[in-house]
Amino acid sequence: MASELKTPGSTSLESRDGMAKLARTIKDKILIDGPVKEEGLIDQLERTAIEIDELLGSSLGPKGMNKIIVNPVGDIFVTSDGKTILKEMDVLHPLVTSLKKLAESMDKACGDGTKTAVIFASNLIKNAVKLIRAGVHPTIVIEGYELAMQKAYEMLQYSIKQASEEDVRTTIMCSATGKGIERKQAEAVTEIVLKVINHLNEKQAGRFDLNRNIKVLKKKGGPEMVALEGLIMDENPARVDMPDEFEKPAVLITNYDLKIKSGYLNPQHNLKMDSVQTALLFEERKKQMCGEIARKIIDSGANVLFSEGDIDPYIETLLRDSNILAFKKLKMKDLEKLAEATGTTLMSQQDEIRPCDLGKADSIKVEKKNGENFVFIAVKEKAIATILIWEPVKYGLDKVEEAIDDALNNAAFLLKNKGIVNGGGAIEFELAHMVRLFAATQNGKKQLAVQAYAEALERIPTVLARNMGMNLVDAMVQMRNSYARGVEARIDLSRKVTDKGQRVYDSAAVKTLAIIAGTETARNVLRIDEIVPKK
Repeated sequence: MASELKTPGSTSLESRDGMAKLARTIKDKILIDGPVKEEGLIDQLERTAIEIDELLGSSLGPKGMNKIIVNPVGDIFVTSDGKTILKEMDVLHPLVTSLKKLAESMDKACGDGTKTAVIFASNLIKNAVKLIRAGVHPTIVIEGYELAMQKAYEMLQYSIKQASEEDVRTTIMCSATGKGIERKQAEAVTEIVLKVINHLNEKQAGRFDLNRNIKVLKKKGGPEMVALEGLIMDENPARVDMPDEFEKPAVLITNYDLKIKSGYLNPQHNLKMDSVQTALLFEERKKQMCGEIARKIIDSGANVLFSEGDIDPYIETLLRDSNILAFKKLKMKDLEKLAEATGTTLMSQQDEIRPCDLGKADSIKVEKKNGENFVFIAVKEKAIATILIWEPVKYGLDKVEEAIDDALNNAAFLLKNKGIVNGGGAIEFELAHMVRLFAATQNGKKQLAVQAYAEALERIPTVLARNMGMNLVDAMVQMRNSYARGVEARIDLSRKVTDKGQRVYDSAAVKTLAIIAGTETARNVLRIDEIVPKK
């Protein structure tokens, strides 16, 4: 993972000092870019918090709704992904900017939990505005939120359980289901993600970067999903009659054109193509030079050639005759990944190609799937993997990609820390209950702030119930009755409040970061006392 934030259960989070350190780290990531000035600041904060809460709230959970976003350049997005919704919003407002930074920090830290954190922060701000209007000073609200966050963090640690292998599988599947895909799709995503993450963990013992070590390729067709320990590229061979499969091939990667330009044949431009004989001489010389280029490749012992540049048709023929598979006009980004995977470097025109400079792969195979050619490069000894997904429509592709992204991030987090908590709004409801009990121990107006914090936590299960189509009053009453009996109930896909059926888990690390980051964002916003317009 790219983030350096510590996860729950690690040494730095075993005390309040560790929690405070994490809070300071998050705070540094989401500072608001300076003050803003305008009349009706309180009204502005409340209105914006309500709008953001409603915008993202209706997209929360497996039954959340999608948003159609048209950005300033006309791109259209159909998504329920919180990070994408906030990123593409064309709104210049200090609170929106702050919440965007919150979403970015959550995405960089753990790749999930963006909507939970932003909805929580929005409700903290909304509840704080009510208290400020009632005469509670913002400083007291901030202090009350600080106390409530410490208590919520403390109680969250008591609620964490260590995940078994089956629990890890369940947690990953819950994160995929949360993107609104079908259960069968979520099961397929879970199996593929576990395969990929286990492969990377075996090769690098958890020290891998998802963006660097995993490639996700999307194509219309199918539906189908495959994963490979290696690279998959959507490329055609230079010629259709080239060999299409190799075991233990030697790989050559070049970054130049394998063809002869006219300037090399006639550098002084003093010869004219004024006769058939001259033209034949030119063609003969060109073939001779092409033969030298091809011979250089053939003598190196390469079985497969990947070239960034074009390849002369005559060279293609010579390579084909020597049983060499070639690809041309490839993207530099793909070639760099390929070079890393096969243990070689990109060769330039001046380089001498030696057998020791060639890369290695377990196998390379060209295969046609859904009417399109793909090259499968298996490299089992390197920490690199590719997930290839087909869906009939772009919307389906995007949803599955979002599900894979969340599942990968949760799986990577669970490798480092197997702490999990009850999902389906259960942990937020439990924490809200504990914070309310804690509020009764506080004196003065701080008690109101702590209670407001509990209400913001309870907003998560409330929104989940609403998006499920449940009656909110009935759902919350059933949740309270369940907890009064000691039953850890949740908002279930069956549109019931229950602890039965398929378990639902969330990563404890993601929940911890969402609560702390959301609180820090709200506290920063509440410290604003004026808005200064840009001149």
